[in-house]
Amino acid sequence: MSSRLVRSLVALVALLLLVGPGRTAAQNVPEDRVAAATDVLDTFMDTTRVPGLSGAVAVDGELVWTGGFGHANLQHRVPATADTRFRIASISKPITATVALMLAEQGALHMDAPVRSYLPLFPEKRDTITTRQLLSHTAGIRHYRGDEFRSDTRYESRLGPLSIFADDSLLFAPGSSYSYSTYGYTLAGAVLEAAADSSFLELLDARLAHPLGLETLVPERTERVIPNEASFYLVETTDGDTTVVNAPYVDNSNKWTGGGLLAAPKDLVRLVLALLDGRVLGPASMDRMFAAQAGIPDEPYHYGLGWFVGTDDQGRRQIWHTGGAMGGSGVVLFYPDRDLVVATLANTSDVPHLDLAQEMARRLIEGPQ
Repeated sequence: MSSRLVRSLVALVALLLLVGPGRTAAQNVPEDRVAAATDVLDTFMDTTRVPGLSGAVAVDGELVWTGGFGHANLQHRVPATADTRFRIASISKPITATVALMLAEQGALHMDAPVRSYLPLFPEKRDTITTRQLLSHTAGIRHYRGDEFRSDTRYESRLGPLSIFADDSLLFAPGSSYSYSTYGYTLAGAVLEAAADSSFLELLDARLAHPLGLETLVPERTERVIPNEASFYLVETTDGDTTVVNAPYVDNSNKWTGGGLLAAPKDLVRLVLALLDGRVLGPASMDRMFAAQAGIPDEPYHYGLGWFVGTDDQGRRQIWHTGGAMGGSGVVLFYPDRDLVVATLANTSDVPHLDLAQEMARRLIEGPQ
């Protein structure tokens, strides 16, 4: 029996266990469409050296499939499963934006107040920076330089990581342009902590992970043994030869709010479903989250608060965020008008997750062709 056939049978069993006896995959989507969508990942894994990948799909507001392909750990041949925790990288950003909007709804955070009203020790700049600008990448805070992407320094306090960029000049006057910045989210995280008088990790658990049952959503802490955490790899090609190597050691405590969390795809899907059905934010906050905060040069889509927002090639509204880390990558993509959500995560970099997720969504909407 071929490995691909085995994986297909495993995926079918997982689908049947999720939907239960006597039920279709979702009210308006036949099971063959769900199978066709998961086959996108099966085919991709058959044609690449990606070590491991997991995915999850929700249709009509219901989680209908989740599963894994390949290996979470190559050395010990540990399979990737629905429970494998991967580095979600910049998918941490919409999670941080969600916490910020929750605090704003409760009056603990004023999105348009100066950052220094919460963090007076942050160096004064020529222009005022606000939390809204940080969350929309319009504050002028710079992104990584040099080898900062692979930082191996442990940071324990909210102010520690700010030392990396706090004294640097802004790239532009806040609110006047767009420039993607993980460090902007590092600063936003410090603001949230000051506004709530609580650590971001405590906020994450108390406001989202615990009440929504997102059991796999945790910070990556290199000093801890985290159950079901994947090992991380790089796929390298030299002179036409492709090899898989261990990813360099990194410590992501400098960017928990912008790129330092772990999760399984199913919990990213569950978070989006909770947003869409109003269990997390009110309608006004949801509108603010997805409204255009900044146009992106040379792109047909915009950035809201923590999310990219645009349309697919058929004009259907889609919202997403990708992530890329040292030895990790992923996407969460959803079509709010259809309650359709797709998430994929891998334990290596440079995987075309958005393309994969969009093709999966197309098959779920249009059927296999």
